[in-house]
Amino acid sequence: MSVGIDIDNTIICYDNVLHKVACDMGFIAPSLLVDKQTIRNVVRKSHGDEAWQKLQVEIYGVSIEKADLSEGVWDFLMSLKSRGIPFQLVSHKTQYPNYGDVKVDLRKAALKFLENNNFFSNAGLGLSLSDVFFLSTRMDKVAKIKDLGHRFFIDDLEEVFAEPDFPKGVHKLLYSPKVKSCCLADVKSFSSFEEVRSYFFEVFENDLP
Repeated sequence: MSVGIDIDNTIICYDNVLHKVACDMGFIAPSLLVDKQTIRNVVRKSHGDEAWQKLQVEIYGVSIEKADLSEGVWDFLMSLKSRGIPFQLVSHKTQYPNYGDVKVDLRKAALKFLENNNFFSNAGLGLSLSDVFFLSTRMDKVAKIKDLGHRFFIDDLEEVFAEPDFPKGVHKLLYSPKVKSCCLADVKSFSSFEEVRSYFFEVFENDLP
């Protein structure tokens, strides 16, 4: 029984670094709520989509080291490790930004973040580079999930689970701290990784022979 988990906005939380960078670039006021969707809406409305694209490049590349782990995700992943349950990270992320002239390697930046947060150390999660997959399109991501044979997949985007070719029989776990419901009937929605952990191990125990 293996588990797949998305990286951006699932494992990595960008709210704080996005707020700081947007303030530093003069796109928002410091008093604005520290929330990605709120910041995105304000920036796009006041400064246009180009400004939002600049912020995206900055937080996913140059400033990713200032991002945070999502609350509770480390404890959940360490619980998987301690139980010997294999898991892989599967991300829809192009190697380079689709906007502007900045040629920062987004995949390399994400791997550096994971390395700095002990994902690859034996004292940490003990993953290898072969446990991390970056795919250029959402369809490729879904195909990789099917290829890896995950029994569970955790993502922050409903669109991934709504893909027509998303493999059947996979438990679809939506990590959604801000929205506690999902319009897809076969998707379980969770507002925290504590909830994810509780649900996962309940299902895991029930599925043991």
